[in-house]
Amino acid sequence: MNKLEELIFRGENEEIDFKQTISDPYKIAKTISSFANTKGGKILVGVRDDKIITGIDPEEEKYILDTAADFYCIPPIDLEYEEIEDEEEEKTVLIVSIKESKSKPHYIRDANQQNLVYIRQRDKSIPASKQMIGLMLKGSLSPHQGFSISLKDIGHNEKKLLDFLDKHERITQKQFMQIVNISKRRAQRILIDLTFKGAIRVHDHEKEAYYTL
Repeated sequence: MNKLEELIFRGENEEIDFKQTISDPYKIAKTISSFANTKGGKILVGVRDDKIITGIDPEEEKYILDTAADFYCIPPIDLEYEEIEDEEEEKTVLIVSIKESKSKPHYIRDANQQNLVYIRQRDKSIPASKQMIGLMLKGSLSPHQGFSISLKDIGHNEKKLLDFLDKHERITQKQFMQIVNISKRRAQRILIDLTFKGAIRVHDHEKEAYYTL
């Protein structure tokens, strides 16, 4: 199994996306930025969602991809290209590699001139929550790396949160506010701080972000 076959076999996921062709720089900018804002990833251009290779003209696709990465992503995002020929089909697939960025968050400017932030979750690019954007701005999207927090160093509310998560699978910001009876701003500050320290993990959800150990 060669590199292309292996990537196609894995299917679309948090780090792989298939595109039959690139026609809209704004739409593909969402995918590019979501990879850069998360763990990085690859876009296979010339492959349908059902894993069928259709092939493309790589130079035409690169032009739109460069436009998306340079002008629609703020700040711009570097792309790496690799062209692979499928010998059986005699078609070209363009592999676009996006590294996890050190300049998170990357914004996308929509038609209303609003800056939006996207992250990669499973095989979708979804809007990031305020909590997730806060973590990007603090420079941490990798919980549990270098976890070195002591219960002696945290307050009563933090202990209640960790005790709750020790017994339950997850908690939302709203639930945390109710449990310890604190303001939204205070709850958000504690959750972001504990996530930054690696004590808990934040998970984006379309309706509401939630936290786990």
